[in-house]
Amino acid sequence: MRVLIVWAACVLLCPGNVWADGFWDQLFDRTAESAKRQAENRVNQRINQTIDKAITKTEETVQCVATDRECLKRAKDEGKNVVLAGSPAHHDTAKCVATDTDCLKRAKQSRKKVEIVDEEELDTIRCAMTDTECLNRAKDAGKKVEVTD
Repeated sequence: MRVLIVWAACVLLCPGNVWADGFWDQLFDRTAESAKRQAENRVNQRINQTIDKAITKTEETVQCVATDRECLKRAKDEGKNVVLAGSPAHHDTAKCVATDTDCLKRAKQSRKKVEIVDEEELDTIRCAMTDTECLNRAKDAGKKVEVTD
């Protein structure tokens, strides 16, 4: 019986065996696919967290006219940030695609209001040099390209 088990194990696991090659290929494919899904999930979680923070920051901001003391007092009492209507900060808006975390970070650093838009609404599309899909979309749409790497 032991001889039969050893022989079967050798047949299945020996290099060059058709069944063993298929087994290892499938195992590697499933492992690679699982790692890819996990990486995509982590990226999506970070994007969602960034968007949530941007939305929360926007919700914590109140627009007031400089002479409207009631609005200013109410914002202060509620602990909200104040943007004065008509001020340059009010008119500075960064248009970002929801998945473009670099754009969202730059907008936050420069204290601009974030407007989430579709890629079609942008004049310039941000693409990695190796992202041929993005580069082709920009070319087909006749858009300028900003290379991110």
